[in-house]
Amino acid sequence: MIDPYAVLRVSPRADIGEIRAAYRARMREAHPDGGGAGDHADVARIAEAWSILSSPTKRAAHDAAVAAASRPPTNVAASSTGSTSHGGSNPLPVGRARFPWRFVLAVAAGGAALVMLLHIVGGRNVPRGPDGLVGPGSCIALDAVGAGYEVDCAATHVGVARELVPFDGACDSDTVAVRDRQGMGMVCLEQ
Repeated sequence: MIDPYAVLRVSPRADIGEIRAAYRARMREAHPDGGGAGDHADVARIAEAWSILSSPTKRAAHDAAVAAASRPPTNVAASSTGSTSHGGSNPLPVGRARFPWRFVLAVAAGGAALVMLLHIVGGRNVPRGPDGLVGPGSCIALDAVGAGYEVDCAATHVGVARELVPFDGACDSDTVAVRDRQGMGMVCLEQ
């Protein structure tokens, strides 16, 4: 692991402006394409140091790792069996994860209450009028050239569409075939 502060020659307390200036100066010194005296390995180390120190998350992780490495190791207290350590690593005690039941129940109850409130406030569902797309159950009227189009069933209509078939398809014998005004095929009308 590299020491990015040493590579960029900045203090661990340096702010991002100082780090950026040091990175640029070090890169000018080391980059072979710019007449620098360094090689590609130096450029890679400088770029890695910049990557660590320019990201607040990576910088904090690096600083925490350095602080943890500089602390002296502690021995685990002897247990009843007489053991004094865990082979050099001291794992932190891990508790069992708890599922947030109260939060889940509160969200479910709030959602149910919201749905009921919207149902009460929303009023009755008003049936929609025709949307212009012929489909099964659509009430059909004919235009001047005899093509079928959807209308409100309360209005005058010649029949109800049983199905919409392609132009080369056939309607059942108990229905009448009418061309769809939108050119989608033939409408089989129940009269």
